[in-house]
Amino acid sequence: MYKAATVARYTHDPAGFKVAELPRPALSSATQVEITVHAASLNPIDFKRAEGMLSIALPEPFPLKLGYDVSGVVSEVGSEVSRFSVGDRVYGRVHAEHAGTIAEYVVAEESALAPIPASVGFEAAAAVPLAGLTAKQALEAGGLQEGQTLFVSGGMGGVGMFALALAKHHFGAKEIITTVSSKKRDGALAMGATRVVDYAQEDYTQVLADTADVALDTVGDSAFYKVIKPNGSAVSVAMLPDGDALDHFRQEAVPLSFMGSVKLAVAKSVVNCAGWFLTRGFRAKNVKYSFIVLRCDGEDLEKTFNPLLESGKLVPAISNSYEFTDEGLCSAFTESRAGHATGKIIIKVK
Repeated sequence: MYKAATVARYTHDPAGFKVAELPRPALSSATQVEITVHAASLNPIDFKRAEGMLSIALPEPFPLKLGYDVSGVVSEVGSEVSRFSVGDRVYGRVHAEHAGTIAEYVVAEESALAPIPASVGFEAAAAVPLAGLTAKQALEAGGLQEGQTLFVSGGMGGVGMFALALAKHHFGAKEIITTVSSKKRDGALAMGATRVVDYAQEDYTQVLADTADVALDTVGDSAFYKVIKPNGSAVSVAMLPDGDALDHFRQEAVPLSFMGSVKLAVAKSVVNCAGWFLTRGFRAKNVKYSFIVLRCDGEDLEKTFNPLLESGKLVPAISNSYEFTDEGLCSAFTESRAGHATGKIIIKVK
């Protein structure tokens, strides 16, 4: 048996998040490893799963085990694992079938993991995978090039802060603009922003009209197209996904029943229609629009983020760290759902 963060039913109440005892997970493939978890970080997808927002695309049995980001120590390896050995420190974003990283142990595919640099702690490492890789893949999808101007909404949220750092240190953007509240201004500048607009004091869509070559939306504001130059590029991780994004979710999920397939088809039609309506402003400016769903990639995590972490160019901002208890889970998910965290929210498991 082992302890894991769970919900017994779909819930909007953070008090419904509980530490439960469950049968310990076992390796089911020669390419998997078991990790003794030291830390995990929260992402919006965690409370969205718990609320049932993904239930059509990702039907799952209860109790739901929570968490996708993990850092810890390898405690068992499959016979075909070649990159890691027992005792290695690792971090990563696990695939959907292995969700449940807020736990004493978790099983993961070797391909989803990267070694933790010696100078980096478990909490900092746990902050990176999902948000960091999402930011990188979003900027790649947007086609950000050296010397261009990038706009990022919500620059001190999880994805936003990594986008700022990557734009500066990996993509070589010339100007990096973001919106945050005044109290988060210094943090955004430290992460890599060159210009900060306080969205509470100014209408960023007017102040920054036709400024950016590429824009990344992390807060779900469909008006962000106004800051993009005609013929530019827009990427969102927070607006409505399109049908292709729902199909991507399905690639990691269990097979659907006939009625489940019908429900998914209807959901795709509704989402595509709503998305077409929401993106009409983008089309009017001939702006290319993309919605990003993360692809797990441990080798990219190592190649892109380890050098930045080792050099100190990237220091993940951590909003708060909570204990692995019922009270800690309640507080952590309350903060996550509020949507105003400065950086990542961590659960200290070990």
